[in-house]
Amino acid sequence: MIGQSTMWRTDRLRRPPSPPNDRRVLLFWFFVFALLFAGAQSVQTQGRAAMDTRQYLAHSYMLQGLGREEASRRALDYYCDSVRVRSAQRDSADLAHYREHDAGRTAERECRRTMGERVARNAGRADVTGYMALFSDPRMSEIFAARPGYPLYTVPFVRGFGPVAGLWLAGLVATVAASGLVVLVLRTLGVCVPLALTGQVLYYALPTGKEAMLPQCEGLLLCLLLAALLGCVRVLGGRVVSGTTIAVLGFAGAAVVKYAQTLLAVAGIAVMTALLLCARRLRGESAVRPERVILVTTAALAAAIQLVVLAYGLPSTKASLQELLSVHYTRSPVDDPGPEFWRLSLAFWREWLRDALVQPLVLLLLVCGAWGAFRHHRPFACLLVGVAVAGLANQAGHPELSVGPRLMVMAMLLPVCGIPLLVESRTRRHAARGRDLAPSPHAGRRVPAPASR
Repeated sequence: MIGQSTMWRTDRLRRPPSPPNDRRVLLFWFFVFALLFAGAQSVQTQGRAAMDTRQYLAHSYMLQGLGREEASRRALDYYCDSVRVRSAQRDSADLAHYREHDAGRTAERECRRTMGERVARNAGRADVTGYMALFSDPRMSEIFAARPGYPLYTVPFVRGFGPVAGLWLAGLVATVAASGLVVLVLRTLGVCVPLALTGQVLYYALPTGKEAMLPQCEGLLLCLLLAALLGCVRVLGGRVVSGTTIAVLGFAGAAVVKYAQTLLAVAGIAVMTALLLCARRLRGESAVRPERVILVTTAALAAAIQLVVLAYGLPSTKASLQELLSVHYTRSPVDDPGPEFWRLSLAFWREWLRDALVQPLVLLLLVCGAWGAFRHHRPFACLLVGVAVAGLANQAGHPELSVGPRLMVMAMLLPVCGIPLLVESRTRRHAARGRDLAPSPHAGRRVPAPASR
């Protein structure tokens, strides 16, 4: 009985080979949607830069061999030009400024003045080392210098196309690749072609698409996390060796991009998988080998990431709290960050919940995604919910309203993958119910009487 239960759980993920026509249809519409997305995103190749973008771009220039000051000034040129574009777009449609505005030139001059003063002030500091940029306090730059994955990824794009087109193309490639991984995950779970493509469209349409296209590391991080999820799904389907290899490589790459968020993701998956195994143990069921492999792998990765952080002295939770409460080190550090953090967190989640209840779309998407994932396949649902919890935990560690949905964007992978699974499970259930209610082909026929002797 135990062997039959184990076989059912693994065979459920082992879908039959797709007919060649299905594969052609899938590839055709995938590229159609990708081209439509690229066309829509091409309306704004500049004007999306955030404060973090300058740090990553300066790091990318330093990886190309430029000196720290030259790299910082080139990144400053890109960032302030983005400020100009964004200011011009905003003022052109603002009632108070649309009649008389200077196309963002005033905002650009102010940006160059303030940022240039910071670069000049920090250029001679002895505590600026490695790949730290000169835009801000060295303690702030140290946090970004410990994230080499995204700057390394952008090097060929920036070198080949310049910063404006290069960073836009880097975001587009990462976003389209991530949407392709969504399709692969859903197809591996047995989802039909139209619903797998629905997952691709949801990735573009939900905040995942917008945040992934920003010139920051979230797009690449989501892509690598989805690759790791694909590896985990392969493990659940019985392909333990290849799946584990893909998962480890995906999580390792994500840790190079942003180790703190990756640590939350692998820890979230490990905790959710452990809860699943405990629930099965309480019901008297034996643990399934693929799920034990996922638990051991993610727990080991979480421990390894934490050991690397400690061994190399990378910025940790304490540094993150100080950076947050000192408003990015523009104010004096707080001696005891605990009480201030909890006070800020209470206020943040109160306002966040108020907005979420007034506009409940995000909550509805998360609930529908979790419902669909658990109805379709519980072990995969635990993986997905673990990543979503990591996104919420990341937001909890940075309770600031000004950043927007970027900090919890990992949580939006739940509706991206879960809603197609919900529709798939509902469709299968209705199809099975229809087969049960369909009349027998022999119904209504008169049963012949036995021949008399």
